[in-house]
Amino acid sequence: MKEGLKRSIYHELATHDVVKSDIIDRFTKFHRGLQYTFGQYRIENHYDYIIICEYYKGVESFVNIKETIWDEDDSEQDDTYLIYTAAKNKAEGKPYTDPYKMSKDATVKDSTKRFKSMMLQKARDFLPYDMSRNEQLKVINKMKSFLTHNLKKHYTKQK
Repeated sequence: MKEGLKRSIYHELATHDVVKSDIIDRFTKFHRGLQYTFGQYRIENHYDYIIICEYYKGVESFVNIKETIWDEDDSEQDDTYLIYTAAKNKAEGKPYTDPYKMSKDATVKDSTKRFKSMMLQKARDFLPYDMSRNEQLKVINKMKSFLTHNLKKHYTKQK
């Protein structure tokens, strides 16, 4: 799961109430699991797998964006399971872990660190092929400084 999607999901979780409801088969009327809806996301627990859905206005429906097989006795700590656990805990009024809840300074530092790392990995895709590695680093560091300045300005305006 991409970092931007995880950040978006946790932001929606932090800023919206979570509504827990049953998943009932419309034909057999059997209980198929539980779902947790918040903001534009819904997490479905179908007992042996978990689905993350996002609401799309174009089709006016929730669409499956991530799915994982899940066994309560042997649950791996993948992103989907951690998001499901956070939504479930919030719905039940329990504390939950939000890996993106940081101070403004820590958020700026984390964002600029991620930006630099991503730019270094992708430098060959957007910088001239004949640019030396040293020149690439200079350009990326200038871009990082510009990003840091704008993020600090953004957080100063929010006070």
